[in-house]
Amino acid sequence: MVATSEPLRVGGGALARRRLVQFSAVCLLVTWVPWIALGMRGVNVAEGAGAGVFALAACGPSLAALVMWLRYRRSERTPRQVTWPWGWPLAAVVCGCAPPLLAALLDVDGIPQHASLVIADAGGPLGALAYTLLAGPFSEEFGWRGYVQPRLRRYYGRLTASVVLGAAWGLWHVPLFFLDGTGQHDKGLISLLGILFFVGLLPLTYTILFVSERLRGGVWAAILVHAAWNLSEALIPPLSSTGLWMELALMTLIAVSASLIWRRSSNPERALS
Repeated sequence: MVATSEPLRVGGGALARRRLVQFSAVCLLVTWVPWIALGMRGVNVAEGAGAGVFALAACGPSLAALVMWLRYRRSERTPRQVTWPWGWPLAAVVCGCAPPLLAALLDVDGIPQHASLVIADAGGPLGALAYTLLAGPFSEEFGWRGYVQPRLRRYYGRLTASVVLGAAWGLWHVPLFFLDGTGQHDKGLISLLGILFFVGLLPLTYTILFVSERLRGGVWAAILVHAAWNLSEALIPPLSSTGLWMELALMTLIAVSASLIWRRSSNPERALS
């Protein structure tokens, strides 16, 4: 596949938009209704029955993708892009781990001690890994990158598709800022931490697009980036405002580098000049 900033296909935009609206409706119904109900009741979603309801509702994106596939599987086919070289798994892990870990190394102390406590609380390394995969990557990415991303890319270039998907991804997270027991609740919606959270999703979305589409890792690459990111964020102590700015700068640097690599690979003559 030739890398391009242009849409992968054109035509049928009205139908695609209709189905993306349907996906969004199912996704928000599955996720927002339970989350808003939990928030209105003041439930701590980190413990007890609330944690189970919260986790199930968090599967909204992937469940919505499943609903759409079951409904339209005969009329719509999405080409599989997954290949199995070593390139994309390594890139996915590096892109997911590097920003939080490097920012933490430059900003805070006590990383090994904090990581040990987190792993112990999760029941050991396997428990931490399992939670990392389930809490976000598997519950979300079959929807965001498995369903929405390839359909946006049929009609939009790389940057536009990333901005649209990154904004939608951020909007989906908004109720978390009102749910006791979530990291977003601790940040606060109208705060520097909250703003940096939303802004950071944009370069992260572009990076995931690069690894999943350009490196042909597909949805599994997105899952790996998301898991690496979540695990790294969990293992480090809270960053200062300076550390958060460094983290955002590193995320942006990775996304810009991915864009330059993509552009040069789609213009071999420029790469040789």
